[in-house]
Amino acid sequence: MIVNNWYVAAESTEVVENPVPVRMLGCDFVLFRTTAGEVACLSAVCCHRGGDLSRGKRIGSCLQCPYHGWEYDRNGRCTKMPALGDDASPPKRARVDAYPVEERYGYVWVFLGDMLPAERPALPDFLPMYADDSWRVVRLKRDWHANWARVHENLLDASHLFLVHSFGRHLPAKMTVWPVTKTACGGQVIQKYPARAVAVTAVNQAQAAQTRSESTVTLDFSIIGLMHRNDQQMSNGYDQIIWNCLTPIDADHTRNFGLHFRNSRKSPDHDAETLKAIQWGLTEDAAVVEHLRPRLMPVTPAGELWMGTDNMERLYRDQATAFGQRLGAIDVRRHEDLVRDRVLVIPSPGRREDPDGWVHGTVPLQAAAGGGASKNAMS
Repeated sequence: MIVNNWYVAAESTEVVENPVPVRMLGCDFVLFRTTAGEVACLSAVCCHRGGDLSRGKRIGSCLQCPYHGWEYDRNGRCTKMPALGDDASPPKRARVDAYPVEERYGYVWVFLGDMLPAERPALPDFLPMYADDSWRVVRLKRDWHANWARVHENLLDASHLFLVHSFGRHLPAKMTVWPVTKTACGGQVIQKYPARAVAVTAVNQAQAAQTRSESTVTLDFSIIGLMHRNDQQMSNGYDQIIWNCLTPIDADHTRNFGLHFRNSRKSPDHDAETLKAIQWGLTEDAAVVEHLRPRLMPVTPAGELWMGTDNMERLYRDQATAFGQRLGAIDVRRHEDLVRDRVLVIPSPGRREDPDGWVHGTVPLQAAAGGGASKNAMS
């Protein structure tokens, strides 16, 4: 699991009055809104005696621990310790990690890492059409009992469509090997399909079953944000865009946030049908992906027999590995062993600015090529 990266923590509409618990990268976080309406993200474990801050309550622009009433501001600093009296000044060590937050596309994105603003990767703008009212947009969310990389590789894979998906029954098994292009933070492939061999989804089938058409499918992915976009332009004018973003809950579970854009049948009356079709396709995927072995992304390709038709997935794996080495990645095996008897958190930018005086240690990281994440697991 890659640190120093942006992840969707929740839909913006979920973060209103009460604290929202979120688990990402095997660690627990809490989201809350300040009185100014800004979203804050803190490590959810109180540094006093381990209280769960997500079960506390907001007091002004602070979050109160439900155990002893310690209050934390949006920067993670403890501002009040009731047992010591109103005049007490909390010590420097009375703080928890706080993480950068950005709201985009109706989602709360959190930067999980310690990079300072000047070195932090920017979140790519994958959806410039988001505010374009010529599209009808629906949201979806799904949890997978599978590793994030396994899920993402599947969503980029085209050679399973004819067999795994009911909407792909009309597709030929033989695949064209389309050239892939490496981009700054991901990759792209452009595929062209003739009439009656179009790589459509169940949504397209429902929309335009009577007019199979030629199509151009542009598939882009980004390791920054763990997202991809499937842009389907069809000669009959029924275009659609499917965007998915993945957040690792832990090494074995993934939360899938998605948006579907369509330029036809834009009445809200068709939203339920659209979502049902998309979720059905993902259910068909899950029946395979949740049983892949090994459960994590293989360290090397030596244990698998790759074909030319796997070139997009191979590029994804290469990019994921490269970004993990550059930005830092959690040592999952060590982490799972260590958290049995201690609290370990994702290092935040505050630790780079002020590395001394923290109660909780940080997650163990694999060796990274270059700066960024703190490498001392107990710092």
